[in-house]
Amino acid sequence: MRLGPTLLALLLGAAWSRPWQLAHCRGPKQAKYSAAWLAASDLLRALPESYLNTSRLFKRGTMMEAASFLLLEKTATYKTRDFLDFYVEHLSWYERRLIVATNPLADGAKVLGDARRALATKLKAMSFRQKQRPLDAVAVMPFYGQGQGQGPSDVGLRGIYLNATLDSVRAALTRTVVVAVHNERDLEFVEHCCGPLADVLYLPNIRPEKLGAASLIAVHRLVAGLPLHDARLYSRDETKAKRWDHKAAFVGSRRRHQNGAPPAFWRASKYVYYTESDQILRIRSSKALAAMALGADPTNSILVPHRGVPLPMPEDFNGGAILATEELRFNGGWSSTPLDAARDACCFPSDSHACLHTHVQSREALRASTKLLRAAGALSLIPGEGNFLRMEYRACAHAPDGGGRACA
Repeated sequence: MRLGPTLLALLLGAAWSRPWQLAHCRGPKQAKYSAAWLAASDLLRALPESYLNTSRLFKRGTMMEAASFLLLEKTATYKTRDFLDFYVEHLSWYERRLIVATNPLADGAKVLGDARRALATKLKAMSFRQKQRPLDAVAVMPFYGQGQGQGPSDVGLRGIYLNATLDSVRAALTRTVVVAVHNERDLEFVEHCCGPLADVLYLPNIRPEKLGAASLIAVHRLVAGLPLHDARLYSRDETKAKRWDHKAAFVGSRRRHQNGAPPAFWRASKYVYYTESDQILRIRSSKALAAMALGADPTNSILVPHRGVPLPMPEDFNGGAILATEELRFNGGWSSTPLDAARDACCFPSDSHACLHTHVQSREALRASTKLLRAAGALSLIPGEGNFLRMEYRACAHAPDGGGRACA
């Protein structure tokens, strides 16, 4: 008998003493996007090879976001009604706000450099403690450390973001972590920078912005037991082709290249978690959440975290010109409240509030009506999700010590 989401939620809520609630996210993929997702491996196995084919890697419009968009187009998408049940902290957002803050300054480059160093120090000092048994999952993240690539992040910070992301995933979800890279320098860097990796995916001969889609294609083939080393890359008009490993020692799993066979976890893991490498993961009771969200229809459902918005605050810096910027003055006037992520709740009032950019406020209105959330040792966080280009936000309602109650 297949359990429906409501019955499954009740059963799991009783078993785990936690009233889990999910929002079924309908609407455009751009609104549901969080640069991360959790899916059953069976979902990836069920996708046809013709859908996740390598010709996508040379088509216009295939950017880093494609690793999420390709699944959001094909699946039922869920987010949690309680923001704090499953979210990521988008570190590049914080850095972008530093860039915005310092752009008008005559010595903006120096002030930005100082601010970035302060951020690096703070991230290195963060600790992530394992508080639950690991999920039977493999976590995969693309990493591009050389050159500018698609985003504005400082090259020196990218390795620090990666390390924080990996540490958070190991503590909150699984210790089976994999990094995907597209050049030899990054291949060697990730093997030594950030603790033990279960595997490294080497995906050469593509542009950096295609690395997300390439990672998804590689993971699909590995969990399905399909060969990757003889895959072919196509020209934009698909009239020319070459082997993916053209002029490269290998392509795909480095552990396969080293040991003669891919690690067993690729076929055995029950779940796959994908994230970009600048997102700290926060999740409560991953096993219960995954079972509820994906257990009823594992080949057609994905669970997407909320994408949290961290803000630079005056207390993040030990003085300096950054404090006189409009950004820091505005944020400094935003009151905050302590966050106990294990016990508190932050509920969205409806599924559409949890999923869509249709219930948004300006940051001025949000500052007047909400408080920032700040856990010990963490960055200050807007309670909800945001749109960077429009600077609009949809908020959840924070309830201290409310994690034992269901969202209304």
